[in-house]
Amino acid sequence: MSPIQTLRSLTFAAFAVAMLPGCFIFVDDVDDDDDYEPPPPVVNYQPEFVSSETWWLCDYDPESDDYFFEFQAMVHDPDGDWDVQYVEVTVYRADTDLSFGTWSLVNETQELWGGLVWERESDLYCGEPVDVVFETWDYDGAYDSLTLWY
Repeated sequence: MSPIQTLRSLTFAAFAVAMLPGCFIFVDDVDDDDDYEPPPPVVNYQPEFVSSETWWLCDYDPESDDYFFEFQAMVHDPDGDWDVQYVEVTVYRADTDLSFGTWSLVNETQELWGGLVWERESDLYCGEPVDVVFETWDYDGAYDSLTLWY
């Protein structure tokens, strides 16, 4: 086939296709929906200690013949309980920067975190004045702390 015959065939095919019935689609740029509400902005709320439910104590256990320190923290996060990553407690000698240690608390139920430290397994001494600092972080890095002063 010569180039002129090929060009004639292509031109004929283009005219034939142009004559076929079709439809047109118009896209409207304006959204007329009055009930549309944009999604709320993503906010990372800070976890917060519930101070009335956060405490520590020292007591004696006759069965093990040892003193223990018990810690409980109630942490509320408006993002949801699942957002709290971990809670730690640090015990300091009262009115000083001398730390006896830091321990991670265990998530016991939804917002409740707790832990137990035995006196013989730590540098803690029941009866010594201490300040206790509770700290919490969520998965997005938000932070809160609560200090229970002696």
